[in-house]
Amino acid sequence: HMAQGPATFDIHRQTTPEASAERWEELRQAPGLCHFARYGGFFVASRYEDVMQVLLHPEIFSSAKGITLPPPDTIRSFHIPAEIDPPAHGEYRSLVQPLLGPADARAMEPAIRGTVRELIAAIPCDESVDFVRAFARPLPIIVALDLLRISRDEAAAIEQMVEDLHHEVATGEATGAGRRLEAFAYEVLDRRAAEERPGTPDLVTAVLEGQAFGRPLEREEQMSMIRLIMVGGFDTTSIALANLAKWLAENPAERDRVAAKPRLVDGLCEEIVRVASPSTYLRREVVQAAELAGTSLQPGDSVLVAFGAANLDPAKFGCPASIQPERKPNPHVGFGAGRHRCIGSFVAKAQMRVACEELLEAFDRFAIDGEKPIRYSSGLGQGIISLPMRLGRSPR
Repeated sequence: HMAQGPATFDIHRQTTPEASAERWEELRQAPGLCHFARYGGFFVASRYEDVMQVLLHPEIFSSAKGITLPPPDTIRSFHIPAEIDPPAHGEYRSLVQPLLGPADARAMEPAIRGTVRELIAAIPCDESVDFVRAFARPLPIIVALDLLRISRDEAAAIEQMVEDLHHEVATGEATGAGRRLEAFAYEVLDRRAAEERPGTPDLVTAVLEGQAFGRPLEREEQMSMIRLIMVGGFDTTSIALANLAKWLAENPAERDRVAAKPRLVDGLCEEIVRVASPSTYLRREVVQAAELAGTSLQPGDSVLVAFGAANLDPAKFGCPASIQPERKPNPHVGFGAGRHRCIGSFVAKAQMRVACEELLEAFDRFAIDGEKPIRYSSGLGQGIISLPMRLGRSPR
């Protein structure tokens, strides 16, 4: 059966997390998969179990026709490896995966801590400040630049390109941001190719010198990989960090408990990612006839994977809306699952862990500034993009 879900369901329309959670509940309750006519027609996988079926079966649910909704136009450059199916996907991914593991993320922590402290030092005490502008946005950009060994002086230019890109996706107005980002990635590769390369491996060199299918990568493939690593974690990590700060403001008793028990920080960060689901939706395209949740699917059908809905599924998580640092196990899909699981997840978690520790160290008063609105993004990645706060320290 093809269920009719909520009458309106448009991921590109502004909404609040509360409104989204209600929609997702309706979608999960409906029998089968809900179908919507907008954007060329699409089904939504919203239950945890259905989302896992999609993510673990790339041979049925393909990423190769584009993972955005609406689906991309036919002429475009693919995001490698996000829009490549196995087995080719693994050829590309294995070039950079060894440099982004848990040990690599740990090794980055001292540098991340230095950046976090600089950003915190610039936050004025007890004054209204947009936490996203002051902290949650700059941190992942600086970390991505460090990761690629690109000068931090480029941060403002990259931030502008990404902002223009969002504007373009949201409004359809051309900003040229996609081409500028491409040109920037080529420039990074050309600069590194001309340099004497250091002995220690780094991501740009791995992409420049690496092979897939027994051959060196073509320039366009290299550009695509660098572009994805560069901007892949900006918005998602920024949204997660903003949710962390909001939680610190709204849950003083729990906050004190985490401050007193630092081993809870990792569990807290996992829960923030689960409940915030900064990568909220991605599309897959059906490439062979299949059945999911009793709904028959045909090649060419679009299935929107609702990570945010799966992460709040009461069939999988007890009290799904509440953030419980001790939740174990916590098999959330905030970083995806299966072959395409987020390659930067360990780096993102390192940023969150260090940010949490340092914010708790630097401030003991966290308050949302109720005089200004919290603003949210729409689209594939939904979450806080403006968080007015006042942060303070009681005299010791």
